[in-house]
Amino acid sequence: MSRMQNILGQWLLSLKQYVAMSLFLSSPERLPCNSYCTALTLLFYYLLCLGLVDETRSFAELSAHLTLELGLLALFAYAGLRWKASMTRFQQTFSALVGINMIITLASILVYRIETGYENMLENPLFYLLLIWNLAAMSLVFKRAFEISTHLSAMIAFNYFVLYQFVLIWFYW
Repeated sequence: MSRMQNILGQWLLSLKQYVAMSLFLSSPERLPCNSYCTALTLLFYYLLCLGLVDETRSFAELSAHLTLELGLLALFAYAGLRWKASMTRFQQTFSALVGINMIITLASILVYRIETGYENMLENPLFYLLLIWNLAAMSLVFKRAFEISTHLSAMIAFNYFVLYQFVLIWFYW
C-alpha cells in the first residue's frame, strides 16, 4: 500500500468517526493522529463553503467566517488541553471539532437548499435544531477531550458560540 493510499484510508476512517461523533457515538481519541488527515478535512471544509455561496454571501466572506471559526476552535482546544495538561491530544481534538462542524455544515447546506417558505433563516425552526445539534456535538468532544463534566463542556461550547457571534458582529457590522 502506498503512502497516499494509507493517508486516504486514514482520512476515510476519520470521516466515519466524524459522522459517529456527530451522532454522539464516538470520541476524539478514536481518530488517527495524523496531520495529513486534519489538513484534508480542513481543505474539504473550505470546499464545502462553496455550497453556501449565494447572492448574499461570497466565497471570500464565507472563507473569512470559516477561518475565524477554525481559529476559535483551535484556541478553545488549546486552552482546554493546556488547562488539563493534555497537549498530546490537540491534533485529535482539533480534528474532531473541525470534522463534526464539517458534517453538520453539510447537513445544514442540505436543509437550507430545501425551500421552506421562510424569508429569513432565523425564522426557520430547523436552524435552531441544527444549532443545538452542533453545540451538543461540540460539547461531547470537549467533555471527552478535556475529561470534564457534561455541564462544564456544555458551558464551554455555548461560550464558544457566543464569542464567535460577538466577533462576527464586531468584524462584519
